[in-house]
Amino acid sequence: RAEREGAGRSGEEERRAAERGPETRARRSADRLARRRALAERAFQEMDPREIEAARELVRDLGRRHRARRARRLRRAHRGRLDLRRTFRRAMSRGGVPLELLQRKPRPGKSDLVALVDLSHSAAAAAEFLLALLAPSRAFFRRVLLLAYVDDVVEVSYENGHVVPHAALDLAARSDFGRVLRALLERYESALTRDTVFLVLGDARNNRRPPRADLLDRIGRRVRTVVWLNPEPRARWNTGDSVLATYEKHVAALLGAQNLRELAAALDHL
Repeated sequence: RAEREGAGRSGEEERRAAERGPETRARRSADRLARRRALAERAFQEMDPREIEAARELVRDLGRRHRARRARRLRRAHRGRLDLRRTFRRAMSRGGVPLELLQRKPRPGKSDLVALVDLSHSAAAAAEFLLALLAPSRAFFRRVLLLAYVDDVVEVSYENGHVVPHAALDLAARSDFGRVLRALLERYESALTRDTVFLVLGDARNNRRPPRADLLDRIGRRVRTVVWLNPEPRARWNTGDSVLATYEKHVAALLGAQNLRELAAALDHL
């Protein structure tokens, strides 16, 4: 009898455990989704080292999603959009029956991308995550040039989850974006063409040095468009030594990028 009672209890526990299994998995999945959403809303400047490491995993997933969205848009662009006017004209020539749907010709070619990111301490995390999100999408641009700056500008690459400068860059230097713009034009002006999307990520804090907005205006006149992403909270824009308003006059779009959600949305804007 004791054995039967023990077997009955064991069977009941197994049955309850089996019933809890799907509920437990669903709860864990919901908890994981909530953590990822909270992390995506966490400001870069407030992240601790543990959160930055967790964000790297989330960025890999966001990068794959961004690539998939771009691929879908590219397929639609290759097909072209329905041209109602041509379709109706063709139908009228055939007795009014639309036997053939005609489409507009897709826009030719790919854009070039020049990305210039701030690697100073205040923007380093945002810069790393931006380059990580861009990495899976390189194939959608004809040419990609990645540049980083503090008080000078150097080429960089994103390799194995890390930003790799191709030349010496003093990360402890005082930011000087005016000097960076001058060096950019001296060394990389040939990469700035009418097919170029010029993407800047930085907080525009210039340590009260000459901002040289005239040089950004010169770049804007050479390229297809200029987009600026600011990783600071909006409440801090144009405070202290920020000269963002000076640069804003010369960009086509100024977008917030203080967390992963905003950063991914800004890339979709491109």
